[in-house]
Amino acid sequence: MISFTTSFQPTEAPNRNTTPMPLYSADSPRLWLQPLNLADHLQDYFEIMSSPDSMLWSRSAPHTSLEETRRLMLDSLPTPEKPWNKRWTIVLKPPSRHPPLPTTPISELQPESESEPKSESEREIPIPDGSEVEMEKEKGKAKMIGIIGTPRKGELAYKVHPAYWGKGYMSEALSMFLDMFWGDGVEDKPLTRLTAGADPENIGSIRVLEKAGFTKGEYVKDFHVRGVNDGSGVMSDMQFFVLERPPVR
Repeated sequence: MISFTTSFQPTEAPNRNTTPMPLYSADSPRLWLQPLNLADHLQDYFEIMSSPDSMLWSRSAPHTSLEETRRLMLDSLPTPEKPWNKRWTIVLKPPSRHPPLPTTPISELQPESESEPKSESEREIPIPDGSEVEMEKEKGKAKMIGIIGTPRKGELAYKVHPAYWGKGYMSEALSMFLDMFWGDGVEDKPLTRLTAGADPENIGSIRVLEKAGFTKGEYVKDFHVRGVNDGSGVMSDMQFFVLERPPVR
């Protein structure tokens, strides 16, 4: 069973203008979705972004410093101009909180990474209180293993640390996210469709998207240069996928 909650709470930062920021949480048998925040997630996010395997399909090269990851996190916030620019961390519950893994793991390679903004930001990442997800009493045991969100309006992006591939976590997290996205308030003006892109060689991400109901859309040749190929001039294609808004029940 998947459940989620929505609330709106102001977050204050010293000497900065503040506006109410939406906080969401979602719960599944093995995972939580928690709003991205610097205090809880910087180190785990750096572990993901600095992994060569994790960044194989990304437009950016692996991160080499915490500061690089910190800037990315600060740029991953909604603004009045970009209210759809939101991220949630995929948090693995402590072992005592989820059922055993399936005997036959779901074959899952690293999903397509999002395009990371490059500009410095002066915004603070809001830190949700303990009411959003029941984690405080087990803090230090739960672990961020991935990220999911909408870096552009109506466009899905996600990433999971390679140590957690092949266990069905991305499919579980995406199911939660879609329930939240179509359900209650993630988009102030509901969209009719959600899109995603995957490198044609990223078979794992394609399987995750198709399992969630996405269908193939436009195929674009020479769409981008992977970060690992930066400077080589080697271009990679992109397969886009589309998911239509489900009918209202």
